[in-house]
Amino acid sequence: MSQDTRETQRSAAPSGRAGDAHLLRRLNLVATVRAFLDATALTVSDVRATVGVSRPTAEDLVATLLHQGFVREAPGRPNGERSAGRPARHYEVVAEDFAVVGVDIGAHKVAVVVCDLRGNVVAVRRRSVDSRLGPAGRIGAAARLVETTVRQTGTSWEHIRSIACGITGVAANGSVVKDVRSVPAGHDLDVYSLPGFDTIDVVSEVSARFKRDVLVSNDIHLAAAAEQWRGAASEARDLVYMHAGRRLGAAIVINGQIHNGRRGLAASVGSMKILGWADVMAQLDRESRRLSGSTASESTSGDVRALFQAAAAGDRTAMLTVDRVAEALALGASTLVHAVDPDLVVLGGGLSRAGDVLAAPFERHLAETSLDSPEFRVSLLGDESVALGAARLALDDLRASLLAVQD
Repeated sequence: MSQDTRETQRSAAPSGRAGDAHLLRRLNLVATVRAFLDATALTVSDVRATVGVSRPTAEDLVATLLHQGFVREAPGRPNGERSAGRPARHYEVVAEDFAVVGVDIGAHKVAVVVCDLRGNVVAVRRRSVDSRLGPAGRIGAAARLVETTVRQTGTSWEHIRSIACGITGVAANGSVVKDVRSVPAGHDLDVYSLPGFDTIDVVSEVSARFKRDVLVSNDIHLAAAAEQWRGAASEARDLVYMHAGRRLGAAIVINGQIHNGRRGLAASVGSMKILGWADVMAQLDRESRRLSGSTASESTSGDVRALFQAAAAGDRTAMLTVDRVAEALALGASTLVHAVDPDLVVLGGGLSRAGDVLAAPFERHLAETSLDSPEFRVSLLGDESVALGAARLALDDLRASLLAVQD
């Protein structure tokens, strides 16, 4: 039981006011919800011991949560335990009735992850979209994929308690979300933004299409959150995450929390012209087309794979191109490493899937440019990392609402 709950108990007892009794019950109910969220299953005795209440009060609290549909009697016994006499009843959270949805609205795809209250992934879906698609079509494609995914899982819409969305090229700080190009010197950063998204109120448009309030955050920040939740950084408290794709993005995690900064622009090293990322990508495209024999209009992700394959096979020009990509990434990472001194650096994004052919020179350049290079890992997550991070954001939102003391 929290100190606030104990203090309320002490103050409520002598006054005898009805308001104090109601507040105490709400505090005890929240403490019980927290106990169930933190445990696989609980008995009434467990609730009594954890919350610090009498047995009749514990029974009343469990009965209330049963009536509200938050818990149910658990089948069997946790871990197959046995005891003499009549077995105590165990109760568990009805996790599937408190689901969340994470959405990724990207340049070339939309993706959806559905999780239950325990964070178990119920479904993952993705769909390609035209890179030229405007806001209405892109948001609509994401909403339709969500509707299809929820229907296929058999989840009722009334059980979807929170939705969060990651979007390329937005800077989010609290409830304020804006296009990166709206900040000073940002007008040249078109590669960071989806077509037309700088002309709309992103949160309002997304929420209107989903017909409910939707949390919106930067996609790279969410990918970093996913790495810490389910990926390569699950044991790290302080983290630098580098996203290597058509754009160079990054995120900082400090003490387990994404660091947004004053205007939500923290870790935006991709905009640093000294790194030369645009020139690096232009060279990558030229060499990819050279190896594949395609034209600029025909250039595909397959051409980039061919470049990395050639580098792995010892093609000198391809190796020099990949090394330049790795150096630009490492310089950006080194800048953040010296600012944060993190436990870990994680390399993610589409280019990271090239494996050691990119990871090895990146790690070498990072060591050469850092006073004390931290541990380095390549992302363990795939194309759904942003949607997974959005689901984590939605889960945090849902948990906060469940633990709020209601009037």
